[in-house]
Amino acid sequence: MSKVHLRSEVLALLQLSAPNVSESEFETILRALPTSFNWNYFLERAIATKLAGYLLHYPTLAQHHYPPFVFEKIKSYQQLILLHSTFLRADVLELTPQLEAQNLDYALLKGWDLHFRYGVSLKERQISDIDILIRESDLSQLEVLLQQNGYRVMPYNYKSRFHQKWLPTHAPLSATKGGKMLDVHTTAFAKDHRIELPLNLANKAKIELPEGGHLWVLNEAEAQLFLAFHAIKHLEALHDFKGAQIMELKIAGIDASKLRKKEKILLEKLVAFLDRANNLELDLNNIYDAFYMYQLAGGKAPFSIKCFRIFKRLQLKTSFLKSLVLAYFDLFPSKSYLEKRFGKGRYMALNLKRLH
Repeated sequence: MSKVHLRSEVLALLQLSAPNVSESEFETILRALPTSFNWNYFLERAIATKLAGYLLHYPTLAQHHYPPFVFEKIKSYQQLILLHSTFLRADVLELTPQLEAQNLDYALLKGWDLHFRYGVSLKERQISDIDILIRESDLSQLEVLLQQNGYRVMPYNYKSRFHQKWLPTHAPLSATKGGKMLDVHTTAFAKDHRIELPLNLANKAKIELPEGGHLWVLNEAEAQLFLAFHAIKHLEALHDFKGAQIMELKIAGIDASKLRKKEKILLEKLVAFLDRANNLELDLNNIYDAFYMYQLAGGKAPFSIKCFRIFKRLQLKTSFLKSLVLAYFDLFPSKSYLEKRFGKGRYMALNLKRLH
C-alpha cells in the first residue's frame, strides 16, 4: 500500500468543506495552518473541485481567518452559482407543469433531485444544467414542447448510423435557452458506459413544493443508485470526478439486490473507495484513489492515469467485428456528423478540422 501524503492546502480544503465539520473544528483547522500555506493554490483547487461552495459553513470565522481576497473570491463564487442555479430553477418550475399537462412522465435527476428532495443549497452545490428523464417514446412530443418554450433543440449527433444502432446514448436530446442547458435522458447510461441500471418512471416520487405545486423525481432508492453509478461512471472512465461528488452519495443502506453481478462489484469498489477517501487513507496503488488525488491536487496526470486511459480507449465497446466498424467511423465519421459540427464544406477538409 502506497499511502498518499496530502499537501496542507488539499487537506485543509477537504476538512473545511466537510458537511459535518463543527464550528470549533472549523476554527481549529484554520488556526493550525502553517505559515507556508499557499492560499492561491488552495483557492484554485477549491474552485476546480467545486468545493468552494462549501467553504463558508461559518462565515464569521471564515472572514476572520481567510485572507480578504480568498474570502471575497469564495463569496463571489457562491453568488455566481446561486444566480445561475436560480435561473435554472425558474426554468424547472416553468417547464415541469407543462410536461404534466401533456401527460409526459418525467423525473428530475442529479442536482435538481438533491435540491428539491433534500433542500441542498444552491449556493453550495453547483448545478450547471437541468437533467430530466423521460420515456423514449415521448421524445418527439417533448421536442415540440421545448421549441414552443423558446429552447433550441439539438438531437444527439452520432458519428454514423452504426454508432446510433450499436452504441445508443443515454441523452438523445439536449436543448439550450439563454445560455442554460437541458439534457434529456431516456436511460441511466449510454451503451458504451457498460453499466446497466434500469430506471422506472412508474415508481417515481412526488415532491410538494413550499411555494405550491409539485414535481417528480425518481423514487429515493433508484435516485441513490443512479448517483452512485454516475460517480462510478466518472471513476471508471478517469474523467471529471469532482471532490464535491463524494458529499452527495448516500451509500449506507442502499439496495443492490436487483443489480447484476458486474454492477454489484462496481458498487463494492465505490464503497471501499469512499471509505478510504472519507478517512483520508488514500492508496496510490488503487486507480480510483490515484485519480481522485490527481483531481484534488491538479497538475499533470500521473503516468498510471495516462496508461489506464489508453487501456480504456482500447477496450472493445461491443463485439470485435462491430468494434472494427465503429473504429472506422471514429476515424471517418459521416458527413452529416461533420456538417452539424463545422458547417458545410468538403468532407476531407471538415474531417481534418475535427482531427486538429
